[in-house]
Amino acid sequence: MSLRENDLQDTMLKIISFDEFLPKTGNEDEVGVIGFYLMEESPGKDLYTFLNTSTVDCRDVEVSPNPDEDGYYMVFVELDRDGNLLTNVRAIISEIERLSGKLGWVVKTPYTADLIPLDDADGHVQEDQATYMSAEEFKDKLEADSMELEDGLETDEEGIMEFFKDSNLLDMSIKESILNIRDSRHNAQLEIVSFGYGPDVLSELGINESAIRSNFDKNAFIKLKGMLGEMNALPIDNYIVIYDPNSTNVLVSKSC
Repeated sequence: MSLRENDLQDTMLKIISFDEFLPKTGNEDEVGVIGFYLMEESPGKDLYTFLNTSTVDCRDVEVSPNPDEDGYYMVFVELDRDGNLLTNVRAIISEIERLSGKLGWVVKTPYTADLIPLDDADGHVQEDQATYMSAEEFKDKLEADSMELEDGLETDEEGIMEFFKDSNLLDMSIKESILNIRDSRHNAQLEIVSFGYGPDVLSELGINESAIRSNFDKNAFIKLKGMLGEMNALPIDNYIVIYDPNSTNVLVSKSC
């Protein structure tokens, strides 16, 4: 019997496992393994059957024969580490959500202690065979990148404050890479990703030629743009890019 819309609702966890299990169809540098958690065996088998008809080219799909130590069954999907791993995972999620409904998907990896929202997973998952590192090496890289970002933001906090001089803001502060802003009517929080000369910042993040995102919170964006005054903001990829027509700098941020 074919699955129908919402047949897997309330049967899945929102957690997606990345690179916690070894692939069967190739080496670790070639193949990424993602895993979905289900509360019972039957929905796990249903998801297995469904994913075998996915439009995404999967190397292998497998369902665990037994529950894990927490009592969950897992469905594993093996995908090429070809630079498009997250793109393919998000495409699979779009298919799954026809059955499970919308979930606040988060990523679990061996590289970080915290769960990461899927929308923020870029840079936290090894997508490309050419740049693949061991788990320990990649973990060290993420920690070093985080420290470098924090140090850079601390030293240029004054520059960020100056950047907003043409806005309608009445108050702003930065604490632990979180920008708090307020005008006469609203307040907002943004996570600072990068700040500096526009072409360099966008190129480093790989979003210099990216399309403007269509599925964003338009009401929140209208509020933010009102707070910015003569400045402006664009939703690009998973980022909010704030710019000033009178400045060569941009601030790349994410919603908190």
